[in-house]
Amino acid sequence: MASGVMTEAILIIASIVVATSVAGIVMSKVGSFESTFTATSESQKNIMLTKLTIPYAIQNATSTTIVEVWVKNVGIDPVTNPTSMDVYFGPIGSVKRYQYDTSATDDTWKFKTLPTIIQKSDAVQIRITETSLSAGTYMVRITAPNGVYSDYIFSIS
Repeated sequence: MASGVMTEAILIIASIVVATSVAGIVMSKVGSFESTFTATSESQKNIMLTKLTIPYAIQNATSTTIVEVWVKNVGIDPVTNPTSMDVYFGPIGSVKRYQYDTSATDDTWKFKTLPTIIQKSDAVQIRITETSLSAGTYMVRITAPNGVYSDYIFSIS
């Protein structure tokens, strides 16, 4: 009788230890899933609240190798790292990516006035330096660091 009670007590204690271990593992996985879900939700929220528009682009009147592009943040979230934006430009069908370069060497882009952040309703001017501009239809795409982009098509004569 005493050995049966002792066996039952050992089995109950072992069951409690196993149940506690399983609960700990499940809770840690739930916490890991929750943090992943939260990070994904924040990223999606940032994308939904970011919106850029290009109201105007034109060839520079005094330097025919420069294209002036105005970009406006019409979204709610600011663009916090403007120099990480991607700029694509070129004739329709052969658009290429341009590197950011403050010295504005050939086939690069820079801000006319460098912003530290592009807040809601801010408009910034970008200068694209392209050595081989000729008459035709061009496209410019500005992409924010989170992937949100805006396109603009215009002609150079």
